[in-house]
Amino acid sequence: MAFVAITDGAASTAEVAAFERDRRELLRRGFGLGGTALVASSIPLLWSVRSAFAEAGGDGDAPILAKAINLERVTVVAYDSLIGGELLSPSVRRVLRRFRAHEQEHAATLTRSLTSLGGTPPAPPEGPADVDQVVEGLRDVRSQEDALSFLIELETAAVAAYFDAQAKLSEPKLLQTSASIMANEGQHLVVLRRRAGRDPLPNAFETGEQ
Repeated sequence: MAFVAITDGAASTAEVAAFERDRRELLRRGFGLGGTALVASSIPLLWSVRSAFAEAGGDGDAPILAKAINLERVTVVAYDSLIGGELLSPSVRRVLRRFRAHEQEHAATLTRSLTSLGGTPPAPPEGPADVDQVVEGLRDVRSQEDALSFLIELETAAVAAYFDAQAKLSEPKLLQTSASIMANEGQHLVVLRRRAGRDPLPNAFETGEQ
């Protein structure tokens, strides 16, 4: 059994319980790429994305927006990497190009919102290594099936993060923006799951749980 040290501050009992529940479920499902179970060290990354926005809420909306911008930019990098490869069919590549444009639009909208609050956008991600800070596995993709599986995990992490942000954002306009982005990421999930031959809507309401 893997144990995870929480080094960035105290976690509430509820947070630890939620992590343990999600960790056990991920291990039980053994999800990953190419039929290989996700390594234990990757699991805290998914959990950290789920709670990242919630942890950023202590200093107002600006830190949450900064984390959201980084998440969107990282997602753009992931889409660019997969679109630029040779693994995708033309129809899947067209879908991913459209989704990539959505993520770029999200990042631009959030950047404008952060700037209007007097905040400074985070530095742009540099490549796949930055994607690993959200969900590991981009460099292990070897097939279209792998690509779709990876993007499903990444989009799920994004939905989970925006779901948590709804409890922390205070500005009504930002709440509306966050909800709209979360809904769009949920739409991405439906399409990606269908392309991967999975149940497109396993939950009645998409919250980032699987």
